[in-house]
Amino acid sequence: MEQTDQLILDTAHRLFSELSGAEVVNGAELGEKPEQLRQAILECGLTLAWVPEEAGGVGGSLALGFNLIRMASSFALPVALADTLVANLLLARSGLEVSDRWAALAYDGGDLPVLVQGEVNGVVENASGAVESGFLVVPVIEKGEVRIATFVPSTIDMEHRESLAGEARTRVILRSAIPGQLSEPVNDMTEDGLRQFCALVRASQVAGALEKMGEVTVAYVKERSQFGRPLGKFQAIQHKVADIAGESALTTAAVEQAVRSLSSHSEAFHGDSVVFMAVATAKVVASEAAGKVCRDAHQAHGAMGFSFEYPLQQYSRRVWCWREEFGSEFYWSERLGMAVANELVAQGGDPAPGNAWDIVSR
Repeated sequence: MEQTDQLILDTAHRLFSELSGAEVVNGAELGEKPEQLRQAILECGLTLAWVPEEAGGVGGSLALGFNLIRMASSFALPVALADTLVANLLLARSGLEVSDRWAALAYDGGDLPVLVQGEVNGVVENASGAVESGFLVVPVIEKGEVRIATFVPSTIDMEHRESLAGEARTRVILRSAIPGQLSEPVNDMTEDGLRQFCALVRASQVAGALEKMGEVTVAYVKERSQFGRPLGKFQAIQHKVADIAGESALTTAAVEQAVRSLSSHSEAFHGDSVVFMAVATAKVVASEAAGKVCRDAHQAHGAMGFSFEYPLQQYSRRVWCWREEFGSEFYWSERLGMAVANELVAQGGDPAPGNAWDIVSR
């Protein structure tokens, strides 16, 4: 990791530690907007981590942004930093003006809204962070090519919702909507490339949350006693803690491999076959681990884990949402299987196990 990247991550860690404690996260869910946190993030330029310096941003690497996303989720950050990072990256890659305000990404992995004669029609069912944002960044499609459009929230129809974790979600309805900004077709950006990139964002968020859930569980079973000795001394609890650590480590490794694969390509949103394999694997591993870690962590905590005042539920509820967004483990497993089968057929149809392994592990 470059020294500049590490300095940015260290700054973010200090900021999150000071301004995103458990009480701030719970307060945000109860309607207390974390304005101090939001403003501090803007002032530090964290929302511009993926924006090139010539466009007014930090000029950070893809790895920096994904590490920042993972760190933010380990604090259950009650603001849509991850989606704003992606929204600003789309603006920069498409040549549109990048703002230093919060931006909402109006994309949920479904079909893109359609652009016809300058007007956009379509529905985004599950956009993130639109309530707190000054404008929406919407990938649209025209004759098979992806373009980026922006809208001011007051000019379109939106239905405000919340996720299971109390995070802002919005149904965005575009009816003959005229964009405030509209890019030209973006070279080497595909609809599936967008879906893969955002799936990796969610996998990174899951990885960060699972790491924190492991830390919280270890601390709890060390402190909490039952039958005269700490919970952590019971073999059944030790097995659960070990399983949590293993699933978390596996998720982190899969996510880091996908980030390396994506970083080795010049176009992050193209979605070629090699990147697809890595990203799909990361999302499958992360989503499967989400269910296992949440189960074991809550079992180790007992009733305390479900208490609103205790931080475990802040992570488990987010993880339950993130595992489904931009494709569940079932969606990506099916696509992985079909991709391997199709490549075997293209190579001559030899079903030998070694050939399949060569495809998924290259």
